[in-house]
Amino acid sequence: MKKISLAKILKAVSAAIDLVSNTVVSHHKKVTYLTYKIAKEMKVSEKDLKNLVMAALIHDIGVFYINGVNLHDYSFDDPGNAHALIGYYLLNESALLQDISPIIKYHHTEWNRYAGKIPDTYNILHLADQVAFLSEKYDIYNESGKIASIVEEASGTVFWPEAVEAFLSLVSREYFSLDLKSGVAINRELDNAILHFEDLVEIDKIMDIGKVVSYIIDFRSSFTVTHSIGVGMVAKELARLMGFSAEEQQLMEIAAYFHDIGKLTVPPEILNKPAKLTKAEWRIMRAHSYYTYQVLEYIDDLPQLKEWAAYHHEKLDGTGYPFQLRADELSTGARIMSVADIFTAITEDRPYRKGMNKIQVTEVLTGQVRENKIDGDIVAVLLDNYEYINRLRVKAQLRSMNDYQDFRLLALSQSS
Repeated sequence: MKKISLAKILKAVSAAIDLVSNTVVSHHKKVTYLTYKIAKEMKVSEKDLKNLVMAALIHDIGVFYINGVNLHDYSFDDPGNAHALIGYYLLNESALLQDISPIIKYHHTEWNRYAGKIPDTYNILHLADQVAFLSEKYDIYNESGKIASIVEEASGTVFWPEAVEAFLSLVSREYFSLDLKSGVAINRELDNAILHFEDLVEIDKIMDIGKVVSYIIDFRSSFTVTHSIGVGMVAKELARLMGFSAEEQQLMEIAAYFHDIGKLTVPPEILNKPAKLTKAEWRIMRAHSYYTYQVLEYIDDLPQLKEWAAYHHEKLDGTGYPFQLRADELSTGARIMSVADIFTAITEDRPYRKGMNKIQVTEVLTGQVRENKIDGDIVAVLLDNYEYINRLRVKAQLRSMNDYQDFRLLALSQSS
């Protein structure tokens, strides 16, 4: 069975999280670089090093659930650090991420508050996170002494003294500050770190990570809280009926969970607008599949994952977006995703309208086939198995809605 790098998946999710920021560029990469360098300087164990790097890559994942926060601006106000606790609960749903979830839980916790109660190494991420923000406030190269003084003053209270000592040693070296100002240097260091970790996992074991990703995407809007789960179920079943192998069916479902990850670039006020979008708003919305493509470039172990996920708005006649691909450039997998996305979108209930019935769905899909927009063979398979596929979609989306309600209550309780 094909294996995928867990670190590369988390690197893609990290890049997607950074897409929401208008004020901080590549925050997660910078924090991960700092975490890695400080931990290496301290010679922590390989296991701790790996878990710290993985946690750093997605440490702010819980921010998407904070009530009333403008998620398109990283300078959000979260005085209770609710996003850290929500991130912990979210990641703890995945067996593969349970080792890093407690690190994320405490990534805004002062060292002396839990000294002796939790591993000191958790505080390395807290230090790295704070240094990353300080490097935005001050010029890390020309004002490294200022940053060093602030960190040193907080040693023994906010920060773990041994971690501070390692940071001070690093910041005294000129290259370190220059690295922090260089995206190229940070990317190179992280690539080396990720390649060093033996973290390959089989496709079927990352399904729950895919679901976590779908929650990040869909739970931002009450309009689409179960959309990706629905698309995943429909796409997987269509893939089975079209003769895809069991492994390809799983990959199709995972691709569906990722297919709208580029929507993290879209402001909530556009995602949640019940009225027709303006021309400018529509252009912002259209760009999401382009960003899906760019984010999934990080997962180069499985190039078809990017293709199947990102091409879901392409059309056979070349009028789709963002690449205007034509029929001979679209694989069966990409065509399945397109049909699954349309079918799910028009059949699922939204706050502003009920889902279409079978007659209406048939009219929409066959109309697009006639216009050479989507694949007629795939649509025929779907319509031949309509009741069965639709039942699977409804069942999967009901389960996802229950998950949404649970996390919504958690987010409200933590951010109130």
